[in-house]
Amino acid sequence: MSAAIPNPESPIQNQKSVELLVLGAGPAMGLNGRTTSCYLLRAGERRILIDCGPAIIQQLHDAGVAPRQIDDVCFTHGHADHVLGYPMLMLWRLFKAPPGVGLPRIVASQAVLAALDGVMQHTLAGEAEPIKAAPRIVLPTSEPASLPLYADVMLRTWPMNHSPYAPGLGLRFEIGDPPAQKIVAFTGDTGPCDNVALLARDADLLVHEATLSARLKPEFADGAFGHSTAQIAGRHAAAARAKRLALVHIDVSEEGQEAVFIEEAAAEYAGPVSAPFAGVQFTL
Repeated sequence: MSAAIPNPESPIQNQKSVELLVLGAGPAMGLNGRTTSCYLLRAGERRILIDCGPAIIQQLHDAGVAPRQIDDVCFTHGHADHVLGYPMLMLWRLFKAPPGVGLPRIVASQAVLAALDGVMQHTLAGEAEPIKAAPRIVLPTSEPASLPLYADVMLRTWPMNHSPYAPGLGLRFEIGDPPAQKIVAFTGDTGPCDNVALLARDADLLVHEATLSARLKPEFADGAFGHSTAQIAGRHAAAARAKRLALVHIDVSEEGQEAVFIEEAAAEYAGPVSAPFAGVQFTL
């Protein structure tokens, strides 16, 4: 594993100050009110972006968040709906950020970094080299990993079950110390995967993709195309003993069927289940 030296900045002063803002919760084609999946984790003064799809500047604007406020960008995998906003976010930071505000730190696998560099080279070649100078942490895709992002923010990752050419990572953020520690877990895109139970163990919030529904499309009950059903998400949440489950990445063909997805997951999992839209905030 190749990793940058952990940031030595001071720890979070208020361990209870943990919020997750949903910037988008839709699939690649997007859904009304969802756009592509993207999340902003607020941990004390830290602002950590999870994935960076093509609408990122608009998503941040709609949420009242300035691109200059992002400290880190963490990627689950390299598919277009999760990475194509990267050039515009970095371009904004390069040319519009106030003096003294540098580029955000990038946390991703080597496969994702190669995709990001390729997109930059093909779309904004003149800025590719200065943007590549942003600090980077490289995550492995074949084994679990742990690294401190900050003094009180630990990132743990596990391989997920999604795509051989765009290997996925589940991201687990442990914020603060027990007993006040808060845990937020993201599966990214994944089919059924035993690692989710480890990723989301006792998490305060599990953000789990649920592209499919076993009720609406029984032929995909076991998952398909590297994606999960709401039923699978509920089973994963139950196995992990997660405290709350958010279903995201619901397929565009199922718009308006969110209640079916919630009921399907709730049949497997006893905790609170939601299917959030952009603008929803979870306070942990």
